[in-house]
Amino acid sequence: MKNKNGQIGISVILTVFIAILVGVVLFQAIAQSVGTSVNTVAVANTSLTTVVNGTAQYFTDYRALSGVVVYNETGGLIGASNYTVTNNVVHNGALSVSILPHYAATAYVSAWQVSGTAQPTTYIANSGGRAMANLITIFFALAVVIIALSPVLQSKILETFGK
Repeated sequence: MKNKNGQIGISVILTVFIAILVGVVLFQAIAQSVGTSVNTVAVANTSLTTVVNGTAQYFTDYRALSGVVVYNETGGLIGASNYTVTNNVVHNGALSVSILPHYAATAYVSAWQVSGTAQPTTYIANSGGRAMANLITIFFALAVVIIALSPVLQSKILETFGK
């Protein structure tokens, strides 16, 4: 690892470089996956074009929807008593959100624009699970930093600078 002059060997430098490069690439992929699993998304003006009274419409990109606001195609607000939102509905084998227009909403049969806050289908419902996913990301980043610093600390190069 070290030659007689106390310098860090080229093999150690290459090993650390490759480990850091692989670690940063993996860290980016992990962080993006965790980001979609622990964060909610804003849904703004998502269209339901074929609204039929008594026929459920499905949002297949989300598992839960809250703070729902619905407008008709002319921009008029549709009251919450005119539809039912059901979260975590299995539709075609996957979790989704169901919006069921009521028969009382005959005046609102047209294209609807739905807004709210949604949980993507990859969202971790358990708060403990979300915390663990974030901790895994943090500890992975710390591991990459330790890999980068360990050869420097072992070579005692910091002692040269009086640290």
